[in-house]
Amino acid sequence: MKIQSFQHYSHDLGMAVHDTWITTKVKSALAFSEPTRSLHINVKTHAGTVTLSGRVNTHKQCEQAISRAHSVHGVTDVDASDLQTHMFTPGSLPEAPNAEETTEYRSGTSEKTDDK
Repeated sequence: MKIQSFQHYSHDLGMAVHDTWITTKVKSALAFSEPTRSLHINVKTHAGTVTLSGRVNTHKQCEQAISRAHSVHGVTDVDASDLQTHMFTPGSLPEAPNAEETTEYRSGTSEKTDDK
């Protein structure tokens, strides 16, 4: 095996180990942070760039996940283009993207008068 080939292999192996370590730290940061604890977010890392994918309920949760990933030492960039918001589950009412930030409440009933 040539020296250059061995050095290239060793560099690639070192980068893969580093990326795996970053992925583990980001997953832990998301799992132990209160705002992102119950979210199902997938994490992948390539050359220090973390890619987040999955579903969150609000834009605020998306921003919190991105912020948490950025806070991990070794992360050079965060790509959250595959992190989707507005997840509606059967039997629940859809919420606005920033619904947890608003306090306005609108009643679902309308006032109707009888003509009798």
